[in-house]
Amino acid sequence: MIEGMDILSTNRVAALLGVSEATVKRWSDAGTLKCFKTAGGHRKFRLRDVRAFLSDQRDDAPMDVGSVTTLSTEQTEVRSLALNADVDGLVSFVASQRLRGASMAETFDRVFAPALADIGESWARGRLSAAQEHIASGAVGDMLARLRPVVERGSRVDRGRALCACLGEERHELGVRMAAIVLAGEGFRVATAGATVPASDIAMMVAGHAPALLVLSASECADAAGLAADLAIVADAAPPGRTRIVTGGAGFQKLVALPASVECFSSLERLVLALRNGRDEARA
Repeated sequence: MIEGMDILSTNRVAALLGVSEATVKRWSDAGTLKCFKTAGGHRKFRLRDVRAFLSDQRDDAPMDVGSVTTLSTEQTEVRSLALNADVDGLVSFVASQRLRGASMAETFDRVFAPALADIGESWARGRLSAAQEHIASGAVGDMLARLRPVVERGSRVDRGRALCACLGEERHELGVRMAAIVLAGEGFRVATAGATVPASDIAMMVAGHAPALLVLSASECADAAGLAADLAIVADAAPPGRTRIVTGGAGFQKLVALPASVECFSSLERLVLALRNGRDEARA
């Protein structure tokens, strides 16, 4: 997000949009993104012109193919961009949200999560093919890959190491990858283990390296009994007082009880709030 600055450098625009400086220069040379040059020949961009560029990009977004749940305009836009594999459009969308002051956590929670849930429900009802669902997930995954280095470069604090993983047989990794980006923005050095990580492997990593934070994700598809057993293995291995264990996703939300050392969050925004305040928000 721009902090009271109306004039931006090429480097700052590239970081904001999640693209290379060469891409920004190509856009400006083509007249797509307006710029002006200083007496020394350096390109500069006005914030209003960057906003106009993003607005034009969003106006060109492909038409929505029909949701099965009630979505907002922004959620519908993300759904459409994902289904059309428009990674550039998704990156531009996130950039536009940052320009209006929305955090990554807010954008992921309030826009991407409902849009992706609708895509999953559309597939379950036979409205979308498995290929379409995979294309949408892949596009969001590619977007996250482009956003992460930008977020990491912008972090100015070091809050220690964090490990993010999908526990057990969980195959849905977009949620935990979003969490990794949010944590990187909060100053953590994040390692992402991804999907289907055995509890025994996570337990060994936590016991051996004691990250400051362990984030586990499980979707509603997770088997509750198996998930609870896996979580107990990990919790028992964590060094007391050294590794904070937090969980998220519908799979963990449906567990009747959690180990005493484990917290559960219903959103990334609540997790960020708890981390910043230094207090527990378990089951929030």
